[in-house]
Amino acid sequence: MLSVKCKNCGGEMAVDSSGGLYCGYCGCKYEFSDQDLAGYRVFRSKMLEYLRAIHDEKTDGSGHEDQLWMSAETATLKEKSGSDIKVRFLYSHEEEGVTSYLTRKAALFVFPGGKRDLAEKTVQNIGRVTFPAADVKGLADAFPKMNGRYELADGGVLLAFERQDNLFPLAMFGSLRPEHVAWVISRMENISCVLQYSSLVHGGISEESLWINPTSHHAVLMGHWWDVQSLQGRPDGLRGAVQSLLGTDSAKKDLKDLRKTADRVLGMKHAEAPKELTEFLKAEPAKDAFDDFAAWDQVIEKGFGGRRFAKMGIDI
Repeated sequence: MLSVKCKNCGGEMAVDSSGGLYCGYCGCKYEFSDQDLAGYRVFRSKMLEYLRAIHDEKTDGSGHEDQLWMSAETATLKEKSGSDIKVRFLYSHEEEGVTSYLTRKAALFVFPGGKRDLAEKTVQNIGRVTFPAADVKGLADAFPKMNGRYELADGGVLLAFERQDNLFPLAMFGSLRPEHVAWVISRMENISCVLQYSSLVHGGISEESLWINPTSHHAVLMGHWWDVQSLQGRPDGLRGAVQSLLGTDSAKKDLKDLRKTADRVLGMKHAEAPKELTEFLKAEPAKDAFDDFAAWDQVIEKGFGGRRFAKMGIDI
């Protein structure tokens, strides 16, 4: 996946399905040469073939990942013991010196020697997330589950998290049609409610940190766990515990970030969106995540005619 900063406003540009770059902030566009885009187009073609397969066939999509892995690359990491760790990955991304890898069975995060404190914060912060006693919606599944830790030769740390079939970073899908953006927003609203229940502000919700399953509409807030902040004054994780801080910029950051993420993912499909969706994305968030989710429910009802499962096909 290509990532380039806009020369006009400095915002991150995205690649649309035609192979051009566009800026979701100022609208600038840029075209790469055929040589520049050769690798991307091959990968994009395979991604579209994958989406066509899961759209047209009555399967869970797990058997169609194989074609994507024909584009996989390999990286080699060195363990502290001197052994090599071979990482075969389909996608990677670097943020604040931390490199993430999408592998077949895991989401890997490599923290170099100078960033190992971020690894410790990541583990601690994920452990701070709490859930209602009766988690009937299975909200715990929307958060990372660590299944391995490795000390590296450079003093860094490799953290491995569970990755189910068909779970990919949202950034891999390019622009999405409004009905697909809608269910992604619903998942982000669910996650934001859990974070508030836990009196936490994630601070890094984005297309890279949110991983989605296009077949089941499941999502996991996989990345950027090293910068989590606390909402102080929480007794027992109850909603009323953070009322003194609700309405502040820090408390609303995740709600603002989910809007920015949805707006960027909508990308070139803005013209297809119902006005209720575009107004929601432009509006100031509600005073807390619970009220914001209620406001989003109204968008679903009025803008989309209620909740319906829409398969993600090749026309995204």
